[in-house]
Amino acid sequence: MSLINSTMNFVERVIAPIAGKVASQKHICAIKDGFISTMPFLIVGSLLLVFANPPGTGNWFLDGWNSVVQGIGRDNIVGPFFVSMGIFAMYSAYGIAYNLAETLNTKGVSPMNSGMLSMFSFLLAVAPAVWVGGELGSVIPMAYLGGAGAFTAIICGLLVPTLQTFLVEKNIRIKMPEAVPEKISASFDLLIPVVVMILIVQIINGVLGNFDLNIATGIMALFKPLVAASDTFFAFALAILLIQLLWFAGIHGASVVGGIIGPLLLINLGANQEALEAGRELPAIFINPVMDFFVFVGGSGGTLALVCMMARSKSAHLRTIGKMSFIPGCFNINEPVTFGTPIVMNPTFFIPWIAAPLVNACIVWGAFKLDLVSKVVALPPWTMPAPIGAVMSTNSMFAAVIVATCFTVSGLIFYPFFKAYEKELLAQEKFEEKADEKALSPATAG
Repeated sequence: MSLINSTMNFVERVIAPIAGKVASQKHICAIKDGFISTMPFLIVGSLLLVFANPPGTGNWFLDGWNSVVQGIGRDNIVGPFFVSMGIFAMYSAYGIAYNLAETLNTKGVSPMNSGMLSMFSFLLAVAPAVWVGGELGSVIPMAYLGGAGAFTAIICGLLVPTLQTFLVEKNIRIKMPEAVPEKISASFDLLIPVVVMILIVQIINGVLGNFDLNIATGIMALFKPLVAASDTFFAFALAILLIQLLWFAGIHGASVVGGIIGPLLLINLGANQEALEAGRELPAIFINPVMDFFVFVGGSGGTLALVCMMARSKSAHLRTIGKMSFIPGCFNINEPVTFGTPIVMNPTFFIPWIAAPLVNACIVWGAFKLDLVSKVVALPPWTMPAPIGAVMSTNSMFAAVIVATCFTVSGLIFYPFFKAYEKELLAQEKFEEKADEKALSPATAG
């Protein structure tokens, strides 16, 4: 137990304070919230891509699916994907700048104007119009509007509000008379930042052009090792370990870690979707649904199996928490069991809380590496029940078998610790029951 106590103390004294500062850091929050704002487009777009690509033929369901796709027209189904998931970095550039400007709350800096300027700068950096002649005229290339442009979107989203704030604080602005309406005055405040961003982007692109690069390709070249490293088992296991340690300290681990690695996972998703559309082998494993639906069945820690055991517990406390937590757990919401049991800062559950997800991670990674299940190509809502979400995200029915395996393994790992805690609570409940009976019994004369 000394090792467990030492680990708990380390998490509480070192990791938790750092994580708390990271989680509240305004730039990281802006990035996280900016990407979250794109989620409706990502979810709908990626699911349409899955629908447009039936996993095969050979039975009535798959044959019918193919017939429906052919009847509607594959291009009609995939079209919304290209203007949702296909250009999500453009939406992110707007969302990140908007959220950061809102957080900075600088007088004279409109969040909406910041978002628009960020999106303008992003498009100028990654997708300058190309003349193709003929009836099409000029077109905007899409190569870096999706996952490949995520880092450029982050830079634009953070740079623009910071630049606007700097210009306002230095009083470098076009001042309008007080009689001019506020919205018109705000639009004139944007003129100088627009010119500055044009100069910055065009000068950098001009310099990089001498090396056959532009801002987007240069940034991706710099981050290529990081993107490659993100799709390794080490990165996968480390992310899961950090999530679990933070949750054990009472901090929303998925939110903290997800805010940092989210852009990398979206790039991986974009690479898989691009490969699916081109008919190539899917390259990436580590994408959000792999954690949401395979490793964390029932929420962080993979607690749904534990909830099922608790619902049938002899302990009144555990039985009540188990019954209350079952329905939320089916939708991957496990705060009731995490804080109600409690698991947070409970030494009895420290080992299974860490071990169960890591063992599941090994199983899931092996299943993907051995091609037992197709890699992720869609991004269903994380509240989707695990077997359904796993099947939808991979377009593979065998994914449900892997989910069931992880559910069973989590239950086996949690079981002995659950029984030990149940025994402890039963003894406590029995003692309290006897104390209550003694307090209620009539006093006898001596």
